Amino acid sequence: MSVRDYEKRDEGALRECVIQLQDAEREIHPKTADGTKIAESYVEYLVDICSKNRGRILVVEQDGRVVGYTAIQIWDNSEEIHEDSYEFAYISDLVVLDVYRGRGFGRVLLEATESFAKQQGVKLLRIGVLAGNKPVRRMYENCGFDEHKIVLEKNI
Repeated sequence: MSVRDYEKRDEGALRECVIQLQDAEREIHPKTADGTKIAESYVEYLVDICSKNRGRILVVEQDGRVVGYTAIQIWDNSEEIHEDSYEFAYISDLVVLDVYRGRGFGRVLLEATESFAKQQGVKLLRIGVLAGNKPVRRMYENCGFDEHKIVLEKNI
């Protein structure tokens, strides 16, 4: 198992991961877009937003195959008038292909993103998770993440 920076040659593998992430999240939250329909444009979006926000896409490999990725960006909340200004690193994506889950790949990706954030001088790391995604939420909590903000919704 190894983690490295995303390269253009990984585009197909990244699309496969996006499809699995979207489809898994759609089972929890039906409003999630179909992975196959958005994968190509989403990968382009990730590359663009990471380059604009001092970010990075990291991939994890097993036996030469990309089996997951994470995307991290550095954000400045200075436009938030109700809070003091500070930077934070935001993990927008973290996915491991189904057949590789439960083997520590997610934790390795989290460790790599934390290391990247520290290299950028950032002292706060954030990640989102669907409330209904209990196994992933547990993993994040076991890796030291605590609740920051909870958003509730109601269908009307």
